[in-house]
Amino acid sequence: MRKRTVWLLGIVLVLLLCVIGMYCAIGMHYSTHFLENTSINGIDVSDLTAAEAEELIAADAEDYRLVITGRNEEQETVSGEAFDYTYVSDGEVQELLKGQSFLAWLPAYFSDGQTYAMEASVTYDEEKLAAAVSALSMMQEDQMTAPEDAYVALLEDGTYGIVAETEGTELDVEKVQEAALTAVRAGKKSLNLEMAECYTTAEVTSEDESLIEEVSLYNQYASMVINYYMSGDVVVTLDSATFMDWFSLDADNNPCFDYDSVAAWVDALADTYDTIGTMEPFETSNGETVYVEAVTYGWEMDRESEAAKLYSLLLAGQTEGRSPVWTRSALTRGTNDIGDTYVEIDYTNQRLWYYKDGELLVETPVVTGNASAGNASPEGIFYIVYKQQDATLTGEDYETPVDYWMPFYGNVGIHDADSWRSTYGGTIYLTSGSHGCINTPTAQARTIYENIEAGTPVVCYSSGTDYGYSTADGGTSYAANSSDSSDGSGSSDEEDVIVIYGSDSSDASDSVSSGSSDYGSTETNRIEDDDSTDDSDGVATGEAEFEITISDETTWPDGTSDSDGTSDDDDTIVIE
Repeated sequence: MRKRTVWLLGIVLVLLLCVIGMYCAIGMHYSTHFLENTSINGIDVSDLTAAEAEELIAADAEDYRLVITGRNEEQETVSGEAFDYTYVSDGEVQELLKGQSFLAWLPAYFSDGQTYAMEASVTYDEEKLAAAVSALSMMQEDQMTAPEDAYVALLEDGTYGIVAETEGTELDVEKVQEAALTAVRAGKKSLNLEMAECYTTAEVTSEDESLIEEVSLYNQYASMVINYYMSGDVVVTLDSATFMDWFSLDADNNPCFDYDSVAAWVDALADTYDTIGTMEPFETSNGETVYVEAVTYGWEMDRESEAAKLYSLLLAGQTEGRSPVWTRSALTRGTNDIGDTYVEIDYTNQRLWYYKDGELLVETPVVTGNASAGNASPEGIFYIVYKQQDATLTGEDYETPVDYWMPFYGNVGIHDADSWRSTYGGTIYLTSGSHGCINTPTAQARTIYENIEAGTPVVCYSSGTDYGYSTADGGTSYAANSSDSSDGSGSSDEEDVIVIYGSDSSDASDSVSSGSSDYGSTETNRIEDDDSTDDSDGVATGEAEFEITISDETTWPDGTSDSDGTSDDDDTIVIE
């Protein structure tokens, strides 16, 4: 039994030695050959000698191609031939072979094997490589698009948001050439330019903190509105649709507005709503439409001050309502800005009207500036600057006291003139007019003075029509009776003669047009007593008024009626 065991152990030992011998014998083969599943730089060198492996590597070098992949999967190839790519053995392969264990042949056979990456000994011309890379289509400037920074933009919903950066296809030439040279040195056959970070990048991305702050500021200012109240019901709104084109942020994200744009907007606003210097339509008391320049009365914006104020309001970033800074302003806003309280003076017809709150308070003939002496009264829309009682008017050659003084343009104004004039209207002004002022009957000047305020518009124009007002047509006034002592004649009686001045030349029916201050069919004329003292007529001196209705059937003192067909300019009626 023992002998049998020894024999079996001997057989096993012999077999084991045979197996070991065979394993070693096979392993000896791999002392000069690469193990199975071995590759060098991607070339399969399994079971090849170093020389055979070098032949494959050299052959591969002859067909070397570097495939360069750009953004958007664009690919181009650089041939080794273009830059003299050639393999040169310097023992690297032999060193790799020596480094492997021949006894590892069996594990290598059943494993994934060994992969070697070596810098193969190759020769090439780096300058030619750089030139070949630079010649690629993707490297041409006209084929590249630069990246765009992220930025703030107005979105469709009316708010501001960040538009993300765009990558573009612009390559950094130096980085591409460096990456290509590195790939060739390593024997690589492909190069991904994006992975090699060869593309230029946007400097500002959508995650930039400064940009996030910027969009917040844009939205704050975009919500601002400035309402301009131009007087009356006129409101002009300045909103982000206009002023955000002037808006920007400086390097520190401080809000800025283009001052020139702000000033230009204020100029446009003033051009639209200023009326000083414009020709304004005006409907006269005679129903005529004339165009008169707004000389001193009207609206005129202080453009410089308003631009500075608006600029400050915009920087504040808050919704505001304001009225502009005006250097001149009118009482109303609308057609000609005059309203229903004003003085109207017609130079052609030498006539003055004063309306207060829409009602005619005074209508009177006047004498205006002496046209022949170059002192014609100014035309335009003005305003009463102030009013003064018992003033003295002075000039180069005159010094004249007046009771009621109402200047409206420099030294030109409305004042009484009964102390040196007895008649008004007609063509007196052409040769014997004033120095430019509006000479007005004292009673009417007083009425105007007592009812007018500074700032009241005064409209002065030359009508295109002569309406035939008589020189003597000064309204209704008392004429002294020779027997009346109380009216200055030296005698007292119970009658006063009222002289009503007409302007008709041959008035068979004595009908007159409205506003002529003549009398006519069933027209009521207001009579004012001008006696120095009260008399038997019961009218208080210079104050009380009464009405009289005169028709075509009125009987006159001469026993005839005014419908007698005769031509007369003056008619009288006796009030007992």
